[in-house]
Amino acid sequence: MGKVKDDLSAAKPAKNPKVKPGGGPPSMVTRFFLNFLQTGLYKPMQGWNARLWTAIGLGVIVLSGVYLLYQSVLDYEPMARLSIPTVVLLALGWAIFRLVQFPPFAEFLIATEAEMNKVSWTSKDDLYRATTVVLTTVVLMAVFLFVVDWLWLFILRNIGVLQFAGGGGFGSTA
Repeated sequence: MGKVKDDLSAAKPAKNPKVKPGGGPPSMVTRFFLNFLQTGLYKPMQGWNARLWTAIGLGVIVLSGVYLLYQSVLDYEPMARLSIPTVVLLALGWAIFRLVQFPPFAEFLIATEAEMNKVSWTSKDDLYRATTVVLTTVVLMAVFLFVVDWLWLFILRNIGVLQFAGGGGFGSTA
């Protein structure tokens, strides 16, 4: 018979590293605000399309908000009417630019673009055929249900179950 090792006795107790207060890694919010003050690009050639279209989408939302802000300050004097929305637009534009350069978010966008490149997209002909089949099926089902509904209405009126004269919607006495 062989020896049985006792794993618990062989394991050395882990040393508790002495961490000084405030000496740990910075929080996510701190890292974001430090990133906000930088001007460099994070992995500039990777995930370019995902970053571009994300920034454009956020930019459209910001432009909509700045336009509403501009509409709300129309009664201010001309200098304030133009400068307030401009300052807000520049600040939010910089925030969007820095957001798509923030390493965790940029890594997500890079991975998203890499996954989208793996997708096998249908050809234009296949898409046209599939759309034609779906629309034809929907139209045929609508016609079939209309005919069945009209048939039941005709039968139930003739046997006296439904007794109302048209003029309004079904069941209306107007």
